[in-house]
Amino acid sequence: MSLKKKNSIFRSFASRLTIWYSVLFTILLIIIFSISYKILVSCLRQVVDRELLTETTEIEEEFYKEGLEKAKLGIQEGIEAEGKNRMFYRLFSSSLQLLVTSDLTNWNYLDFSKLDQWAAMSAVNETIYGTVVSPDKRFNVRIISRRIVGREYIVQVAKVMKDDQALAQSYAQVFGGSIFVLLVCGIALGWVGSRRAMSGVKRITQTARDIGREGINHRVKLGNEGEEIEELAQTFNTMLDRIEQLILELKDVTNNIAHDLRTPITRIRGLAETTLNTRNIENYQEVVGVIVEECDRLVHLINTMLEIAEADAGLKKFNKVPIDIVTLARQGYEIFLPVAQDKGIHLDFKSPQESLWILGNIAHLQRVISNLLDNAVKFTGQGGGIFVEVKEDGLDVVISIKDTGIGIDQSQQVRIFEKFYRVESSRAIVGNGLGLTFVKSIVSSLGGNTAVESVLGKGSTFVVKIPQIAS
Repeated sequence: MSLKKKNSIFRSFASRLTIWYSVLFTILLIIIFSISYKILVSCLRQVVDRELLTETTEIEEEFYKEGLEKAKLGIQEGIEAEGKNRMFYRLFSSSLQLLVTSDLTNWNYLDFSKLDQWAAMSAVNETIYGTVVSPDKRFNVRIISRRIVGREYIVQVAKVMKDDQALAQSYAQVFGGSIFVLLVCGIALGWVGSRRAMSGVKRITQTARDIGREGINHRVKLGNEGEEIEELAQTFNTMLDRIEQLILELKDVTNNIAHDLRTPITRIRGLAETTLNTRNIENYQEVVGVIVEECDRLVHLINTMLEIAEADAGLKKFNKVPIDIVTLARQGYEIFLPVAQDKGIHLDFKSPQESLWILGNIAHLQRVISNLLDNAVKFTGQGGGIFVEVKEDGLDVVISIKDTGIGIDQSQQVRIFEKFYRVESSRAIVGNGLGLTFVKSIVSSLGGNTAVESVLGKGSTFVVKIPQIAS
């Protein structure tokens, strides 16, 4: 159990983020230290080189001013000032004959044959710098070999770099301690920062758990972990709002389906029970006819629901062809004209263009137009009027069907395109509340939109916009 808990710590994203942050931070600190240390060592060596060059220059000036003997005296004074263990001088003739040398008793660890080679090389290259490491590798010796006084002499000066290396070592120790402190602080800050950043994700996780236990009404509280976490929380809340809305719609649809299916099924069962007690063939035929009508009604209801679901989900690819919507709308007008005349309704059609082409499915668009005309005829009384217009509006084709019927209350207009929804004034009229839902779904699948404008008691205008084919 304890091992499982221990492993779970390293499985969390916050822990992994902290580890990666710590590794990266450590690598960066080591790189910074290495570069800065090399720069420091290089600068210290350059300072020593300038000091050695200055020493040889002063010796050369002594030669010019005072001669060889005075120069020797100046060299001895320089050695005494610096210390016999910290610096030595050697002076050669142009033929590499050793003329003057300081006390080399404490310098026996040096390979003087190599130093003589450097002196010989300076006879050609004028100035040569070299470094010798002490046997215990505790310090370095920096040596300059330089030709002076018109190339007649070669001077060689060496200086121990103990102080400079001690400074570099102190810098390494201080920086190393600083790295440790910075690393500890960095790990702590990384852990706190990662935990703080992931607190938003934990809130989302907890909200999901609460929803699983108590219901969809929970929402993620917004924090200040950062723009990305806040956007994730808002998106999650938006998704929950949409799911809750879909659940409510599903409840309404379920209730409406139960209501619309119960009526015909109850009627079929009642007729069947009544017919069982009669032997009249005519009664049997009549009942069978009613049952067939009710079954057709149920099949039509179910097929319409399936078509709406397929159109909304985009699961079925309908065969789309170029269609002249003006001709299609005129055909719908001609079909409903006798029905409107029988009811005493004036039906009018007009279109400024002879033809307007869109891409769609003929059967679906025929049902879109017939559903809108059927509703207009149903809810328009005798003496009223229905006006159908097809026109061009920029890149769209607009189909407008206006009636002078009963109209729709403002509070109900936002719901008339929902499945099975029917306004109170239409309950007594035959229908299932899927006609306008079908219209909206098909039009939306074609990249268009559907809208309604209505005034209660004065009539309604349904407007369908569909993109037309570019000519």
